[in-house]
Parts: sequence; structure tokens; C-alpha cells
Amino acid sequence: MTWVAWRLQRTELLITAGILALLAALLVPTGIHMANAYNQDGLASCVGALKDSACGGKIGDFQTRFEPLSHLIDWFTLIPGVIGVLLAAPFIFDLEHGTYRLAWTQSITRRRWLAGKLALPVAAGVIAAGALILLLTWWRTPDVHINGRLDNGTYDAEGTVAIGYTLFALGLALALGAVWRRAAASLTVAFVGYFAFRIFVDTWLRDRLVSPLKVTWRDAPPRALNNANIVSEHVVGGHIQLKPPGGVLGGHAQLAVPSGPSGRPLVETLYHPASQFWQLQLAETGIFLGLALVLIAFAAWWTHERTV
Repeated sequence: MTWVAWRLQRTELLITAGILALLAALLVPTGIHMANAYNQDGLASCVGALKDSACGGKIGDFQTRFEPLSHLIDWFTLIPGVIGVLLAAPFIFDLEHGTYRLAWTQSITRRRWLAGKLALPVAAGVIAAGALILLLTWWRTPDVHINGRLDNGTYDAEGTVAIGYTLFALGLALALGAVWRRAAASLTVAFVGYFAFRIFVDTWLRDRLVSPLKVTWRDAPPRALNNANIVSEHVVGGHIQLKPPGGVLGGHAQLAVPSGPSGRPLVETLYHPASQFWQLQLAETGIFLGLALVLIAFAAWWTHERTV
């Protein structure tokens, strides 16, 4: 059964490996170039505090130089969804074409068939997501030293969330395919659903997974806000929204604070500090893994009980 499962899954596994290989071909040379630029410019000595205008200029030049590439890499956080729905395809094709009936007429039980058909894509998804995390984490190292890990592009590529993303997309495709038995439609709807849920999590749910901290300040942001994810920010007694684009205040960013009558307005900030990275990661990963488990279990149950 394992050999048969591999034979039926190998095309998708090879495509997944090809995707990772193409990413490595892009990320390895550009990552080495970016790391060399970071070291040659001496940016390590500038991290942590804005010591002088020279440091600020170096950091600004570095970010401007690699910003277009970094924005491109941000889109790679959709790859877990692509891999997840791709690995679900053989299971759905079996149901669509009815080839599962041949296996069930042999000595293989439905449960054993389901275990083999589902275990392989789950394992492959975890391995592929792990490889993607390692690759992107290495590539983003210089940027993380400067801006931390809580902006969406970096956060979605590091830690453990990409594993949850991959298995959620896989589970959603399997569940839709088990009920619908139409591969093209199921995979398309699954990816759209995955994308929509990711937007919901990135823009609303993530800020509420862990209780944010609050700080009140005047003139300049306190060091506690370095590399923090800004949930909300306003002038006390006013209604001016100061949250920076992307929600993250980098260690060398400055907020433009409007002056009050005294020239020193009081600003109240709700934020997730850099130290909450793993709390947020584990909470979000748990949500996606929980949903994935429910969806995969549903696909297995529906196929076992409702498929003839």
C-alpha cells in the first residue's frame, strides 16, 4: 500500500520538490548577497539603537536597496497553501475517477487505504513546510536583525505557522474533495478559502490571539516599541490614528506625532512586543493545526461512511 500511495502521489511530490528547488535557486544567491551587504556596511553595530546619522543612513540605504526583493518574497507566504492543495490532488482524483473501488475490492480495507492515502500528503506537507521555513528564515536574517519578526511578511515565513498553513490548506482541499468529488473545483475553492482565511487572520485575528501591552508616551516612542507590532495608537483625548503601515514599528522608525496645545501630546499605544513572537506563533499554529485535524478527520469519515 505504501508503494502504491507513493506511485499515485509522486507527481505532486516532485512538483513540490521542484517548487522548493526554484525558491532555493532564487533565495540562496540573493540571501548571500544581502548578508554580505549587511556585514560589509557594518550594520550589526547599528542594530539596537540609532547611534548617529551615519547608522541611520546605512540602514535606510540597505532597506531601500533590498526593499523590492523583500516585497516579492512576501508573496511566497502563499506557497504553503499551494503545496497543501497540490498534495490533496491524488486523493480527490481517486474519488473523482472511482479508482478507489479497485483497491477496496482487494485485500486492503477502507481504513488502511485511507491511512495510506492521507498519511503520505500530511507527512510531505510537514516536511515541505519545514524546508520552506528554514530557507526563508535564513534569507530574512539581516532584515530581522533590523526590524524584528512581527511584520506580516516575516512573521508568516518564520516560526511554525507555515506548517499550520500547509496542513490547513491540505485539510480544506481534502474535505471539499471528499464531498464534491471534483478535483479542479475542490482545489480551486480550497485555495480561495485558504487565502480568505489567511487575510482574516493577518488583518484581524492575530492582534487578538495574545493580550497586547499598553504604553503611554510623549515626544518619541519608547524602546519597548522597537520591533513591536502596533495594534492601535492614538493621541489621548483625540481620535488621530497613528498606526504605521504594516503595523510594525521598526527599531529605527520614527512616528510623526501631531503636536497638541502644549507641544507635547500624550500618546497611548497598544502593542505586541518582540518578546511575544513565540506566544503568537504557537497560538496561531494551534488554530490552523486544529482546523486541519478536524477537516482531515471529516474527509476520512465522509469517505469511509458515505462513499460507495
